[in-house]
Amino acid sequence: MGNTACCQTEAIDGSEPPVDAKPILDSTSPGNTLAGGDTEQERLYEVTLVKTDGSKLGLDVDYMAERKVLPIMHVTGGVAEEWNRRNPMKKMHSGDCILEVNGITGNVAEILEKCKADSVLNMKLCRCLTYEYLLEDLEKLIRHKNCGPILIRLSWHDAGVFNGVDGCPNAAMRLKDSAEHKMDANAGLPQIALSLLGPIAAKYVPRLISHADLWVVAANVAIKTMGGPTITTRYGRVDALSASESASSASGRLPEADKDEHHLRSIFHPKGFEDKEIVALCGAHSVGSCHLERSGYDGAWTDNKLKFDNSYFKDLLHKQWQEETNSKGKKQFRCGSAMMLPSDMALLKDPSLKRYVLEFAEDENLWFSEFGKAWIRLQEAGCQELRDIL
Repeated sequence: MGNTACCQTEAIDGSEPPVDAKPILDSTSPGNTLAGGDTEQERLYEVTLVKTDGSKLGLDVDYMAERKVLPIMHVTGGVAEEWNRRNPMKKMHSGDCILEVNGITGNVAEILEKCKADSVLNMKLCRCLTYEYLLEDLEKLIRHKNCGPILIRLSWHDAGVFNGVDGCPNAAMRLKDSAEHKMDANAGLPQIALSLLGPIAAKYVPRLISHADLWVVAANVAIKTMGGPTITTRYGRVDALSASESASSASGRLPEADKDEHHLRSIFHPKGFEDKEIVALCGAHSVGSCHLERSGYDGAWTDNKLKFDNSYFKDLLHKQWQEETNSKGKKQFRCGSAMMLPSDMALLKDPSLKRYVLEFAEDENLWFSEFGKAWIRLQEAGCQELRDIL
């Protein structure tokens, strides 16, 4: 997924997609409703709770200092349950989040103290704003929009700019003046991937999660949804706020499609990856495809570009690949409707790299394990103080 051609994976121009298919951008397509509603007007509501002497609030919340909101775990009685009984259209539910109490927002310690100390609580809440709902909304998006590959690519290219010196997964690509936004390798990502994630980002960022963490979670949900392994995710990536926080240059960040095994090592070794990890990560080419209008290359690597399995390695070894020059003058390799890039074929030329192609073609579970370990390291490259809980 890291080479320049792969940077064009699933990019489209907004025309009607074929059935095999590129991501669907029409936000009105069936099944695209977010949990709690598609708009802020649907999701946000206000509550006034009045505590009298001896009465309890009746809300169990999931407090964590790093958060900006207080998720409701249970309504347990008290004035909260009485409010629900009297206001059926503004019921508080498990999974809703408290955003503000008596003018305090963004500081959960102060919000919690207000809930304890004040007798009248003017509260603003959002429906369905928990990690579980985030996963649900992402999986729904991926299944209905066929956009798993481009979400994997988004996370790859956000993290892959790390070169051992600078660059890290900080969502700088969303900033128009950033180096990442302008990189040829990222063609289509700001326009397509971020548009697809837009409604989800509007709901969850920054209330529950950063853009950078969202991109990581979206990729990992995509991998699992398309049949791949469960990826452990850690949290706490900090979003870039200005272009000054972007990578210092575009050179040497991501592999190029027309290069050989020496180039692959020159890109991955500074990131801390050895041959096994290079090959494992290349296996993400089991999903997605290249498009002439963006990369100059054409075709999917495998017969099912929405299935995350080890068919990339099997096809690389066993199909009869014929070199061709496509209509853009680029050399690639073709077998039926599938194609491989020169950088893919390079994995067969070097004995050390080919060894792992053979192993991963033989044992999908082994590849899942090695891919998962390498992928986590890539997603955490250059990050500090990540935590296990969002």
